[in-house]
Amino acid sequence: MSAEKHIPDLQQLPEMTDPEKLAALRILSSLVSPTYISAPLLLPLVIVKMVHLSVTYGNAPLSSFAYGLYGLVLTGIILDIETGYQFGELALNILEQFHANYLKTKIFYTVGVHIIYGKHHVKEIIPLLKEGYTRGLETGELELGYSAKEIAQYSYLSGAQLADLETDVAGYCQALAQFKQADALNYTRIVHQVLLNLLGSQKNPWELAGAVYDEQQMLPFHLEAKDGTGLHFLYFHKMLLCYLFEQPEQAFENARLAEQYLGAVTGQLNVPLFSFYDSLVRLGVCRGGEEEAAHLLCVQTNQEKLQKWAQHAPMNFGHKWKLVQAEIYRVQGDNLAAIEAYDHAIALAQEYEYLNDEALACELAAKFYLQWGKPKIASVYLVDAYYAYARWGAAAKIEDLENRYPLLLAPVLQQQQQRQNVRETLAGSSSISSTAKTITGTTATSEMLDLPAIIKASQALSSEIHLNQLLSSLMEVTLENAGADAGALILKEEDSWVVAIHCNKLQDCLFHSLLADQSQVVPLSMINYVKHAKQTLVFDDVTAEIKFAADPYIIKHQPKSVLCTPIRDRGKVKGILYLENKLTVGAFTHDRVFLLNILVAQAAISLENARLYRQSQEYAEKLENSLHDLQEMQLQLVQSEKMSALGNLVAGIAHEINNPLGFLAGNLQPARDYVQDLFGLLDLYQEQFPEPGAAISSEIAAIDLEYLREDLPSLLASMNAGVERIRHISDSLRIFSRSDTDVAIPCNLHSGIDSTLLILKHRLKATDQRPAIQIVKDYGDLPLVECFLGQLNQVFMNLLANAIDAIEESNQGRSFSDIKTRPNLLRIKTALNPDGESVSILIQDNGTGMSAAVKQKIFDHLFTTKAVGKGTGLGLSIARQIIVEKHGGKIEVNSTLGQGAEFVITIPVSRPHFSEAHK
Repeated sequence: MSAEKHIPDLQQLPEMTDPEKLAALRILSSLVSPTYISAPLLLPLVIVKMVHLSVTYGNAPLSSFAYGLYGLVLTGIILDIETGYQFGELALNILEQFHANYLKTKIFYTVGVHIIYGKHHVKEIIPLLKEGYTRGLETGELELGYSAKEIAQYSYLSGAQLADLETDVAGYCQALAQFKQADALNYTRIVHQVLLNLLGSQKNPWELAGAVYDEQQMLPFHLEAKDGTGLHFLYFHKMLLCYLFEQPEQAFENARLAEQYLGAVTGQLNVPLFSFYDSLVRLGVCRGGEEEAAHLLCVQTNQEKLQKWAQHAPMNFGHKWKLVQAEIYRVQGDNLAAIEAYDHAIALAQEYEYLNDEALACELAAKFYLQWGKPKIASVYLVDAYYAYARWGAAAKIEDLENRYPLLLAPVLQQQQQRQNVRETLAGSSSISSTAKTITGTTATSEMLDLPAIIKASQALSSEIHLNQLLSSLMEVTLENAGADAGALILKEEDSWVVAIHCNKLQDCLFHSLLADQSQVVPLSMINYVKHAKQTLVFDDVTAEIKFAADPYIIKHQPKSVLCTPIRDRGKVKGILYLENKLTVGAFTHDRVFLLNILVAQAAISLENARLYRQSQEYAEKLENSLHDLQEMQLQLVQSEKMSALGNLVAGIAHEINNPLGFLAGNLQPARDYVQDLFGLLDLYQEQFPEPGAAISSEIAAIDLEYLREDLPSLLASMNAGVERIRHISDSLRIFSRSDTDVAIPCNLHSGIDSTLLILKHRLKATDQRPAIQIVKDYGDLPLVECFLGQLNQVFMNLLANAIDAIEESNQGRSFSDIKTRPNLLRIKTALNPDGESVSILIQDNGTGMSAAVKQKIFDHLFTTKAVGKGTGLGLSIARQIIVEKHGGKIEVNSTLGQGAEFVITIPVSRPHFSEAHK
């Protein structure tokens, strides 16, 4: 197929219109997910048929799914990574071409999970999957759950920070449980339990036996359901954990089990990563002899596959291939080649930010040097591994290294033992309860407390009631009295935590409303710790604290002294105060911490007072706004009811006219026929009896029979003209009062304008004070316009009625003869614009006009220049809303005071997506 057409050219295929082929494409697409899970070997047949339909009969929205699946086959089965990637791009382009947002979850999952990692960093896939997940929340697509599953797995496998990821994955599990997506939930729970194990929740972290997922309970379920995907997930991730925590035999056993179900994850990242970890596991159990030779042969096959992936996506697989090569050299005893390969793998993992692989490569290098008999060099690499695992957040692995290699890690462990000290919080604080702890690494000496300063600072806080002023005062007194040069205050607002204010020194404070977990001005790991543990943290030099070494803020800004404390009110944490000193070690002495406890206690009270004050102000403002909204709604309802009542009245009149009108129109033609028959009978009678007698001759003369014969047809014709006139009036009334449908339909704008003029005809007629208002129509040759004519009639009514009002206002003080000399004029002009895609309607009067100030506000809601009781200020506002928002057009006004006004409406003739947008 691709030999006949260039892949990008497939986007230019015509649109598929055959209903049977479209139905076939829908049926085949619905078979993809169940086939992928239960019978993956049949999946290529389904995919090829979908692609064949699209190439033969044209593209449809679901063609994007077909091309994406075909890319999956090329990438995951044939290993034609380049061509597969081109089909993935084609799928995304077709999706965009058809604006098929309802398919985004499906396509983003297909292309993101199975294709993109072959050319781009795995981390670039996560935003695409998250967008698909968000779309899935709206559409309920099955791939919603699978997207969540791969967001979890791909983030973990690409080295995302474990603690933050665990929080996100827990949220995904909760959502999938609510959506009752059982399969996706089970797979995601496997990853969730892996994360919890790495974070240190399990005694034996290589076993998936936790509160979230228990393999002993779930394995029979997966086996009975013949759930290949679930079984692969279970064994694959157990293989990783067993290898990571040095359970080589179990790792090898799980690798063999995971291999049996690789077909269930065709095209996914699991396939190349299985080659990577399977090689490491095999090399880890090599003990010489024939068994070692067999292992090396399998490893070589894995390396050939991995090298191909590395050629196309070095950022994902280059360091993995290199690390396996290092292990091969270790097993073969080629130490010099191994040294270079380990260092190269570590450097590549660092370059492409695979923190998990960097840590593993450092650990394997340390084992290599230890096996070689070089413990000093091994210690250097092991310390690097220790810190890399710490930055990743793998607490269980850190503990594992501490237990296995206490001598090699002695420099780190001794430093940690010296620095870590847990003690009771300093007494005297009401913001931190007597049961709270302070984790601290400070041994700084005490200072004399400045009692007047404490009283002054406390009074400054208690005197503030406005929140922003209170925040400024709080940061000022805490920075000044604590010896900090920067700090931030994080407050709890409903269910979220936001950075309310951040200060760099006293003069540089900025108010924020950023969510704390999206902020870059505080160390999130410390904030989250204090939030959950309700403990105060005090460190002389935080950069040496392993627990928080992985925090991006600490790594980037390298503060020295740090203090982070909860602000409590009646036992609940209402805020968190973070302070730091970038230059001084041990800046937060015991006495300064004691002083801060006093200030924080007062701050808790003041913050609650400020919150209550703000709530009262917001409530008062809300009441005022509600009253204003109620008044506006009342006026709008009145206006709407007026138009509705007018429409109903006009429609009722038209209906009542139509009944007798139909009777008259239906009887006129028979009356003509009867008259002709009677005239024919008279002619025959006169022919047969030319001498009718004196009495009949006298009657003929009396009724003037000849005149009657000439005048009666004319009389009937004039009656017919009257009926047609009444019919025209009735049609005009019906057009004006028409109810709009849910979609725009082609309409004759001239009929709408004429029907409106008919309704207003009584106001245009001459009166005792003025002659009739002259109407000048200059109608252009307009096509039918897709619109809501009932709404446009309302616009025409408002503009024409306002024009008549302005004309009548201009007549005040003028005589009848003066007005007749300079007549009242209302001009209506329509035209098709030069672009051929829009029409213009101009309504112009020679009334009072308006000033520049009035013109500026003329479309404002509730603005009116009319006397009280004569105008609501809604007419032109509603008119603008109908033209701009409902029809995608515009309305403009040109006017000079005393010289009349001109309103120009421009609306599109045809808008292909209008109907859908309106819905």
